[in-house]
Amino acid sequence: MTAPREISAPAQPKVEERKKKLLYLAVCDPDLQVTGATVRMAAFVSHLARFYDVTLVNMTGSGYRVDREIEERSRDQENRLGVTCRVQIKFSQTGYFLFSPTLYRQAHRLLKTSAFDYLLADYGLAAVYGKILTRRHGVPLIYSSMNVEYQKYLEQSKTDLRRGLLAPYIYWAERAACRAAKLVVAISDSDRSEYTKWVSSDKIEVIPQGFDPEVCNPFYPPPPISPPVVLFVGNFRLEHNREAARLIVQQILPEVIRARPDVKFHLVGAEPPENLHGPNVEYTGFVDDVGPYLRRANLVIAPVPFGFGMSTKIVSAMAFGKTVLTSPPGAGAIPRKYRQMVVSPLDRFASRILDLLSTRPPVDTLQFDIISEDFGWPSLMSRLCQRIEQSCGAVAAPRGE
Repeated sequence: MTAPREISAPAQPKVEERKKKLLYLAVCDPDLQVTGATVRMAAFVSHLARFYDVTLVNMTGSGYRVDREIEERSRDQENRLGVTCRVQIKFSQTGYFLFSPTLYRQAHRLLKTSAFDYLLADYGLAAVYGKILTRRHGVPLIYSSMNVEYQKYLEQSKTDLRRGLLAPYIYWAERAACRAAKLVVAISDSDRSEYTKWVSSDKIEVIPQGFDPEVCNPFYPPPPISPPVVLFVGNFRLEHNREAARLIVQQILPEVIRARPDVKFHLVGAEPPENLHGPNVEYTGFVDDVGPYLRRANLVIAPVPFGFGMSTKIVSAMAFGKTVLTSPPGAGAIPRKYRQMVVSPLDRFASRILDLLSTRPPVDTLQFDIISEDFGWPSLMSRLCQRIEQSCGAVAAPRGE
């Protein structure tokens, strides 16, 4: 078994008031942002590190077959998450889907030897560790969820039977963590409604998927209108993104290029399908930064047949001022009030693409202030920190065993 790596961050300037200490526990790798969950996780960690003295314990690598150079490059950015200390556990399928004794022991050791004010368990089966550790050490637990996980597993069981077999375990873990937590962080109002079956609504705070307004904004020169570029972003390891690629190549693209032969389709994401190719289609594979692709796009699409939670790709695209054409499952929990999000059934996608390329500007700035207020990380994380203090701040942290 590979020994965990502990990485100490550069010393921070001293401040008069002691920052409260938060132990952040994750079963994914926030350095390797290949899914919406890891993008959200990185934002949570880096923004909470501005308010708290954060120690991060996480699995590293997360099992994705991305280019090794890309993975190493993501780690070369010196402590970009801003945490005080970090313990990294080598990824394993068993540890991710069931339980990692190594991850548990490292978190237990930290809680035993240091006084932490809060414990945050983020995403999926981090709930198991949060439930056990808060009971053992008495540190107030914050359970943060990307989705209602057991429901996602039930949906995924349609294409992967193993997910269905794990669904009861996920159900138990989520319910136990919600009941043990002082605060439950949901990603949408619909998820809040599901969690109220287990805990009272006043114990839940909704923090949607977000973006950094300093990086993601519509204040840049508009892209050329010829050739028009239609963009899809998604990790193709996930079934709903592979199905979206199939729909684009086999059904949507032929109808579009019959009317507009100059339209280019750019599909950005890790592990692109090898058996889906067509004229005017370009796969990029995994990229470090989707910003240049979003700026160049004339239209962003999300023709996914099913989805969960709140789509990172749609929130980010709207922040860049793009019109996003999405299916109802793709829109998911995002409110339908935004001009830039156009919801259409899949069988009408081709005609709507042609219409929107002709009628919508490639950069739309009209609702950026509203979108930034609703989804910008600075406003979201300020609200989260206030809620943490209200829900957990009155509980004194133990001094270890």
